[in-house]
Amino acid sequence: RRISCKCHKDETVTVETLVPFEVSVKFVSSKFEPLDRVAVDVPFLLMTDILSSSPWPLLMASSSLQLSTMTSNTPQPPSQLQEVVLQTGECASECFCLRCPPLTSDNTTIATGQYLISWRRQSCSPDSPLIQTAVTLPHVILESVPLYIHADLPSFGRVRESLAVRYHIENRTSLVQEVEMAVEPSDAFMFSGLKQVRLRILPGLEQQMLYNYYPLMAGYQTLPQLNISLPRCPASNTHTLRRFLPQRIFVKPQGRQIDDTSIAAA
Repeated sequence: RRISCKCHKDETVTVETLVPFEVSVKFVSSKFEPLDRVAVDVPFLLMTDILSSSPWPLLMASSSLQLSTMTSNTPQPPSQLQEVVLQTGECASECFCLRCPPLTSDNTTIATGQYLISWRRQSCSPDSPLIQTAVTLPHVILESVPLYIHADLPSFGRVRESLAVRYHIENRTSLVQEVEMAVEPSDAFMFSGLKQVRLRILPGLEQQMLYNYYPLMAGYQTLPQLNISLPRCPASNTHTLRRFLPQRIFVKPQGRQIDDTSIAAA
């Protein structure tokens, strides 16, 4: 006769794994200053760092952002990490310009989204499937600013040549705002324009102020600072209102004029 025996075997297999890379994220302003909160409808930067801890070279195929509430302030460019190979201990960074649109709810903390990375070992064949890693981005704290002030100015100036700086002052409240502005004197610049002015800005509108600065010294120079106050918003101080303004600019030395005499002498 036939005897049937049923049995099973338990076997434990130990697989050693390691974290291939670490991702760190930080929010900074357009002047690369760290942010602990984000102003509504004001551009800011999201910076990501990928630090490789793998003993094998890693090929970064692509990366992208999957945003939940925020929007990209610029057209989505190709991945800055495309075809980048990271050796052990090497770091790759990306920078994204984002903006948080005005929200209808009263939430002051919102989710940012996810950072998606496609990668594989460099030693794998090109036909090998890519590994998709999703990194959840931290939440951000929102704040509303009554007055958004930013400036348009060249990337550099030149000694004793006019440097036009245009200030944009936008009222983001539902009230008519009285704005008091005064330009502080500076040893590095002369300027033409209203040194002290008081103006009114209707809700949702923008006022522009144009100043011509004349640099007196070469090198990195601190721009003349604006003292800004809002009588109807006493909680807003000068530092808070002008934090979006550039503080410094590089000034080139005055170039030598080449005349016919110097050319003949040469």
